[in-house]
Amino acid sequence: MADRRERYERKQGARERRQQQSRIARRGNFRRTAVMAGGGLTVLVLAVGGFLLFMTTSSTFGKELPPTGYTPAHRETLPTQQINRQPIPRLVQEHVMESDAGHERGSMLVQYNCRNYECGEDLLDKLTAMVSSYPPQVYLAPYPTMDAKIALAARANCCF
Repeated sequence: MADRRERYERKQGARERRQQQSRIARRGNFRRTAVMAGGGLTVLVLAVGGFLLFMTTSSTFGKELPPTGYTPAHRETLPTQQINRQPIPRLVQEHVMESDAGHERGSMLVQYNCRNYECGEDLLDKLTAMVSSYPPQVYLAPYPTMDAKIALAARANCCF
């Protein structure tokens, strides 16, 4: 009878050890799954965030130029005046480039960078006179971070 009892206890001990190992393995699998899911979620958030950042900033890979199109993140507003002495925010510029941005004939941006480029004393006066002679949907504004002295951006059916 003692022999039988010892065998029974050995089997019970083996069963408990297997159950303990199974619990440890399940915990490890759960941790591994949680880490993988968290890593995947992190990668997804970073990818979406990077895409949104890319869409709302420069899409020219290093060059800073006025927009020639618009992104879904643009602001639904137009510049308050035709001749601007302060830069027009980029998302507002994108709205100017939108297909139906409030002007049936389209809009145009004339922008200049006199911070990084040497501009003659009369350049701003000439640009102002030129833009003033066009319809009010042609906007003049500084763009101090662009990689050009003067840039024009317009939709294909703009202004004339």
